[in-house]
Amino acid sequence: MDYFFVITQEEQIIREIILLVKKQLFGIEINQISKEGLLKGLIENAKARKSSYLCAVNVHMTVESQSNLALKNAILNAKWAVTDGVPVKWAFNMLNNAKQERLAGMDLTPELLKLAALKGLVVSVYGNTENNLKSFKDYVSEHIPGLKIGTLISPPFRILTEEETKGHLQTINDCQTNILLVSLGCPKQEIWMSKYAEQCNSVCLGIGNAINTLIGTEKRPPKFVQNIGMEWFYRLCQNPKRLFKRYFVTNTKFCSMLLASLLKSRKK
Repeated sequence: MDYFFVITQEEQIIREIILLVKKQLFGIEINQISKEGLLKGLIENAKARKSSYLCAVNVHMTVESQSNLALKNAILNAKWAVTDGVPVKWAFNMLNNAKQERLAGMDLTPELLKLAALKGLVVSVYGNTENNLKSFKDYVSEHIPGLKIGTLISPPFRILTEEETKGHLQTINDCQTNILLVSLGCPKQEIWMSKYAEQCNSVCLGIGNAINTLIGTEKRPPKFVQNIGMEWFYRLCQNPKRLFKRYFVTNTKFCSMLLASLLKSRKK
């Protein structure tokens, strides 16, 4: 007689946290995990102040990792590397016969902040501008008043000395930080986490421009635009001078990589 065991959602989430299944995509590894499993894992590690970090993988990061070994190793060494962009989700699912959902850093950040407030966890930020960090503090006061803010550090836009970085890490740890949002931009934030996350008694997340979106300096498109994988075009229209080369060059390379992989898999 065959026996069928029904796995509850809670049991599935626990399995995801324990196993942390990763699969290949263009030489890097990405987690196959639900949003619920990811958030629960992040919160559990944050409560224990367990050193770890997350990379939110989009098209730019995927393409950049092909020629930037430090970035590639940072993604490979991350506890979590997730499908931040819709095209990355599509490619991952096609090449791995999977059903992975999109786990965008801009969506995860506000949800994680609300959970941190409920759990009494301390959140700090490393990166971004002083003005944006001030606006972030105001945003938290208005929208998530129960959230504990540890420290907000806007490092100078230059190469820091080891003493300066050591001082920043000391401040982050002295504040009893549980969750550190790293807003330095790709690939700087991923390489920074790869090098220094072990010295932080916290969970580190590379969030890119998520803070800018929260405080309203950058806007996200409607959901239907996000769902069809055209969020990049919406952002390009807002800042064409800065993003033209990044999007058109990297998007073309990404499509070429995907096409080559699909043709290779068909031949096999």
